[in-house]
Amino acid sequence: MTTLNVAKVFEDLPRVWAGYLQDWDRTMRSRNHPDTTRYNYVLAAAQLARYLKEHSPDFDSDAAADDPTLVTKGHVEAFQAWVIETRSASTGLNKHKALQQFFKPSTE
Repeated sequence: MTTLNVAKVFEDLPRVWAGYLQDWDRTMRSRNHPDTTRYNYVLAAAQLARYLKEHSPDFDSDAAADDPTLVTKGHVEAFQAWVIETRSASTGLNKHKALQQFFKPSTE
């Protein structure tokens, strides 16, 4: 089986986003998440960052595109609506589940 290159997903992202995604990927690896899960989760967050920079109509999305701590519920909802419009409802649901995990407060 070919190992998915998760690191390739966040190569062109702003440094802060890439750092968070690297940390998140390391956490998922330490918990023995499958490669496909890790890849899909990191991809969803990276796609959100790119959406905020390139497609979001929100005036404050540029700051959030550079720093995931500035992402609001409205940003995520707009991204999900865009995914549903440009792809499918099932893809939107998959992105929603991944982003729930990314933005879930850490309990450790």
